[in-house]
Amino acid sequence: MFKMLLKIKSLFAEKPSSKLTWTVKDYEKGRNWAKTQPHPFIENKTLWDLCYDKVDSANTIHNLNKFLFNEI
Repeated sequence: MFKMLLKIKSLFAEKPSSKLTWTVKDYEKGRNWAKTQPHPFIENKTLWDLCYDKVDSANTIHNLNKFLFNEI
């Protein structure tokens, strides 16, 4: 059920085509996309759960860019 919900949400969230910068618009775009992607290791979690940094939003953006452009 969780995977089906992510699939439906992904129809409305566009994958960023360029590197995300440190702006509110890019942060929201990255967040919306990451919430539609499954977590690579843990079932019933999203990529956002892995990338989100409570302390610094710049770290969150950096983590999202690593996943977007396979820099891991």
